[in-house]
Amino acid sequence: MYRLRLFLVMLCLPLVASLLAQSLAERLDPILASPRDSHQMRKFRNLHKELINTGEIVHDTLFERALALAHELHDTLSLTVLHANQSVYNLNMGEVGKGLVNIDEAIKYAIASNQADWLPFSYTVKMELLMVGGNTKESAELASAQAKEYHKTGDFYNEAEAYQLLSKISASLGNYELTMMYDSIAIALARQINNPGLLASILCSSSDNYNLLGYPEKGLLLAEEALVVAEENKLEFEIGNLLNSRAVANTALGNYAEALKDHELLKELEGDQGYSWWMIGRGILLQRIGRHEEARKLLLEAVQLIKATSNNPLELKRCYQALQTVGLNQAQYDSVAWYGKLMETEQDSLQTAKNIRNLLELEEKYKAEEKEAEIRLQQEQLARQAQEEQLARQRVKLYATACGLLLALIMGIIFFRLSQRLEKSNLEKEQLLSEKETLIGEIHHRVKNNLQVVSSLLQLQRRGLDSDDEKGQEALLESQSRVGAMGLIHIKLYQGKEVTSVHMPEYLEDLGETLLDAYRLEEQVEIFYDVADINLKVDIAIHLGLIINELVTNAMKYAFPKGQEGTIEIALYRENDQLLLVVADNGVGTAGAKKRADSTSFGSNLIRLLTKKLKGEIKVLEGQGYGVEIRFPEQGLVND
Repeated sequence: MYRLRLFLVMLCLPLVASLLAQSLAERLDPILASPRDSHQMRKFRNLHKELINTGEIVHDTLFERALALAHELHDTLSLTVLHANQSVYNLNMGEVGKGLVNIDEAIKYAIASNQADWLPFSYTVKMELLMVGGNTKESAELASAQAKEYHKTGDFYNEAEAYQLLSKISASLGNYELTMMYDSIAIALARQINNPGLLASILCSSSDNYNLLGYPEKGLLLAEEALVVAEENKLEFEIGNLLNSRAVANTALGNYAEALKDHELLKELEGDQGYSWWMIGRGILLQRIGRHEEARKLLLEAVQLIKATSNNPLELKRCYQALQTVGLNQAQYDSVAWYGKLMETEQDSLQTAKNIRNLLELEEKYKAEEKEAEIRLQQEQLARQAQEEQLARQRVKLYATACGLLLALIMGIIFFRLSQRLEKSNLEKEQLLSEKETLIGEIHHRVKNNLQVVSSLLQLQRRGLDSDDEKGQEALLESQSRVGAMGLIHIKLYQGKEVTSVHMPEYLEDLGETLLDAYRLEEQVEIFYDVADINLKVDIAIHLGLIINELVTNAMKYAFPKGQEGTIEIALYRENDQLLLVVADNGVGTAGAKKRADSTSFGSNLIRLLTKKLKGEIKVLEGQGYGVEIRFPEQGLVND
């Protein structure tokens, strides 16, 4: 709500200072006494903005008078602005039903008069009203549809705002992955168009989302970055929001002194104006540092303010939850907060799950259009990625060769030097090895980031495909899973201690869970793992990961039709100086699997090609379901 008020403050800031001390009658009488023309209409609009910005009560009759004049003058722009302003007022007062009626009128007049500036704003207000009113699915559908339309027309500013709202919805449902994805898209768009005000606003919203989801460390980093942007560009209208976001993150992290400093800065910035979001945040902080009477007083004042204005149920809930813990010590607070969270989770789990399913279905509905062009783009990205990987491998070899020559030179010098310099030479060797590991780790980090970009592009491409284009959806999803299989290896290398080998048990379990999640079969299919505790070289692990990705994907697509439950086994172990890979399922088998006339056999060809690269032999197992056994030499084994 606060940010919607700020939008209007920017439009009428010069009027607020001069009119703030006047009564409504003193401001309204001169307007009514003036001629009923466009000048009077402009004065009505300015008065409405000023009243909304200062939080004053605006009676319906005041809006009705202005609307009657706009109809009389056939002024469609004013009709758009008046209905939009009234809907913002309704939103601030918690009157969702009336707000939706007014914003629909604003959208109607904006479309009729081709108001390019007010139409996106009106849609944004409608999304906010639907979200506050609990219509999460409808709000998300509208936001996704508008994001798609803005993308088509190149309106990246409003596209970023649509994704910002989608991230808020995802955060309110507790879905970390979707929140992170939508936030990253919105931030990238804001950086692309180089709009500091939009970037600061989106970073602030993202900080609030991470604080809400229980990741205050990330929320603190985003708030501090946004404050730097706001201060460098003198965005004073955003600083209040950002200080509050940083204070909330510091409170959650236990940095109470820093949080108190932010609240003092907020008080200096906002003066004596009472905003419920500020009062709630400060009340929670006072409770955590033991100033319980001040906390209780401030939270009760916040309750009265919310009831008198927006009557927002979410803010009232936060107040009541905070009041429950006033007077408790830290251990008592932790206990009450924990069990309260468990109770709330049990109460809301069914509805949250339904809302998340709706949001995920919506994500599938809106994918990028023109399948052939986007598949070509995906292929170009993969080719470029392969070139970058080859260059990275050549760079690693070059660095390794250079380091080896340097090491040999040092060792030769050591044989001709005095024994007193031996310790110094050993220290130089350790430093060189550390630098080498750092360079290799950085390469894996960059490759991982590039693969994540490719995966995100594939996901965006799928958004525009028609919902009935199953072949296109399937092709992009399979490509995304292949990229994910390769990217997962580089994530493990970057996060782990080893930078040249992959721990296979951990990698294969993560790969299997990723595929179950991608095909949404967690409740239908179970994967059993029988993987020896071995490490493989990176290139061998990549080939093996792609083979397993194809076999498990085929099992998920064809082995268990019509909701049939089943299991998939993944086994990898040593046998007679060879490595043995087995991937098998207990599904319907080859005879019972659905045949597809449009099959390209790309997956099968890929498996055979990769098996050949491993110098292995492939064999189809007999028995129930379908299984494959691949034997290959131990040339990629790192640990015995």
